[in-house]
Amino acid sequence: MIENDQVKIGDLGLAAIVGKNHLAHSILGTPEFMAPELYEENYTEMVDIYSYGMCVLELVSLEIPYSECDSVAKIYKRVSKGLKPEALNKVNDPEAKAFIEKCIAQPRARPSAAELLCDPFFDGILDDDDEDGENNDNNGAGRIVVS
Repeated sequence: MIENDQVKIGDLGLAAIVGKNHLAHSILGTPEFMAPELYEENYTEMVDIYSYGMCVLELVSLEIPYSECDSVAKIYKRVSKGLKPEALNKVNDPEAKAFIEKCIAQPRARPSAAELLCDPFFDGILDDDDEDGENNDNNGAGRIVVS
């Protein structure tokens, strides 16, 4: 957390220089948060949307994605088969679940970061230009997600 109770998420454990074709080639990262196409070593910036969805899943479910797996190999198998983490079943808020599912969809179906910002999941969240809370329907508390 930083000042004003804002949370910033960052992980440079998987950083790559991306060429003009928007494709990168490396296979480093945290397996629980890695998009399936990372394992194929041919991916775009949409892997960041997938990882963000997994971060939201962890925050909402209070469980690390794929914690049902006891090895990296088992995580790889589940991710490669397109099996979603069991933690997703613990998300009861329909908007939160839909948001996470959009983020972890197949690469071409994932929304851009700009599109995600317009998602109903973010309705009622204060931004830097709305500090007085007048557009916030939770009396300044931001979005409340209960799992």
